[in-house]
Amino acid sequence: MEKKSLIKDLQDKLPWEKFLNNMERDGFIKLSSIMVSKISKSKNYYQSIHSGLVMLVGDPIQASVIRDTSHLHIRPYILFRPKIETQLRVIIKNSQKFKIPITFAGGKTGLSGSYGNFGIIVDMVDFQSYKEPMHFDFKNDTIRVNQNVLVSDLIKYTLLRSNNKLIFPVQPASALKLPVRVGGLIASNASGITSGKLGSVENWIKIIRIMKPDGEIAEVDRNDPFFLKIIGGNGYFGVILSAEFQLYRPETNLKQSIMYGSNLNLAFKGLQSVLDSKIFPLVSEFVISDENLPGKFSELGGESKKNKKVKWAALIEGSKNIVDKFIDIMKQQAECSWEILTEEEFQDYLQERSSFALLVQTKDKSTDYIAFPGFEDILSEPKNLPDIIETINELFIKHGFHKVIFGYGHINFRKGQGLLLHMRLPVPIHYFYKENEKYLKLICKTVFDVIINLKNKFNIKHKAEHSPGPFKIWLEPEFRKLLRKETKNSTVFSNPHLMIFDELLLRKFKVSLDGLQSIDEQLHMSEIKDLFVSAMILYLSGE
Repeated sequence: MEKKSLIKDLQDKLPWEKFLNNMERDGFIKLSSIMVSKISKSKNYYQSIHSGLVMLVGDPIQASVIRDTSHLHIRPYILFRPKIETQLRVIIKNSQKFKIPITFAGGKTGLSGSYGNFGIIVDMVDFQSYKEPMHFDFKNDTIRVNQNVLVSDLIKYTLLRSNNKLIFPVQPASALKLPVRVGGLIASNASGITSGKLGSVENWIKIIRIMKPDGEIAEVDRNDPFFLKIIGGNGYFGVILSAEFQLYRPETNLKQSIMYGSNLNLAFKGLQSVLDSKIFPLVSEFVISDENLPGKFSELGGESKKNKKVKWAALIEGSKNIVDKFIDIMKQQAECSWEILTEEEFQDYLQERSSFALLVQTKDKSTDYIAFPGFEDILSEPKNLPDIIETINELFIKHGFHKVIFGYGHINFRKGQGLLLHMRLPVPIHYFYKENEKYLKLICKTVFDVIINLKNKFNIKHKAEHSPGPFKIWLEPEFRKLLRKETKNSTVFSNPHLMIFDELLLRKFKVSLDGLQSIDEQLHMSEIKDLFVSAMILYLSGE
């Protein structure tokens, strides 16, 4: 059987008729399409569509509208959009009863295809546990928030409601431009522009309210061993309903600055000294380009540039003492200039930096490129980044791609772990056409080679910041072993990524289910690569 039919084959084996009959008995309404004319003419039809009880089944257009920015998508068979816990519980319990893979979609801003699924996707955009989306407790400086709340709203209303005395401590740069929601924030253990000083979600969350695979509600706090299975757990072990966060009270009279220069090697040398000196501003962001910084950053230096292109810039915000120390250390190591900014000017640069999430630059201007985010989180000590960037570009060129001339990231990531740099593969748009399988395979091989080379040469862990999605299943046999065990115990949701990978294993080695684990533990690197590429192509082709 050809690999192209693998996902459809898995889908067809599932007991859909029994599942749908059960769901209809429990009050859900089956639709194979949404008729706009009926919505406008029929009040009952309109109410049923927005009741949370609809299951959209099988339609190849309607059921495939769930997309994120990863380019890794699988068409689901059923799409739900529940509103309340009783509806969600019915969906979960029946999906587990019939062993149908289920995943949960939040803001659809993921970069790794984590909720791609040939089974059931539950869109959580309308779901809320509490009628009040955000509840502030300024006596304890906490906030309780529903999973579907936009992080941009959290950031904004925390400032407004606290009279600028408190901030929401987890601020992904993408939240300034994209609909990042709380559920996804927790499920990926996200951080962002404040991570250098404040860390990630796990440092600020107090209690998470979840629904487990058996449909039961649990409140998980920091002392619960289950806590770290939910934080960064991709929704595999429990779906997030709401959470309570501790808010942060920053220093008053913050100082803002921008530093910039033309020598990247000296910049990394200076940032290594900043890391070694344990200097942690509230915000510390970095932008680099081998050509010239784009957008607003290209104006830095003005008349004094003297034909020198500005190739790097650092945005710094913190107490006066911290910002001054940062500048002093960078001055000693890097050939740089700096400017003190107003809060408004700083925010303008920060907004510009946030728009770089999907930006890709190459020297070739004749073709449009997509920035493919297959390995983009490069966490390293700054001093190693010149060699790391060179290694990445050598691999890109080897596989026929242009080298990357642009990147951005977080300085002193998560309280001093290193500099987290984002660089993405520049892929010509036509490479993603479904019929161009040789190009899809080339993308997959390139991503795999970069991940493995960064791991072997520099001990770089893939997906250090963003959700690993299926990448963790494709690359980590111990995690696959854990999921298989937990699936048998019904303590995780049936997982589509594992089911796809295991089907690839079964077909490649012609083994039984009982022999699958033993084969998995003895894979050679060439076999690991083949399985990784085969799985990834299935997602890229949108089968």
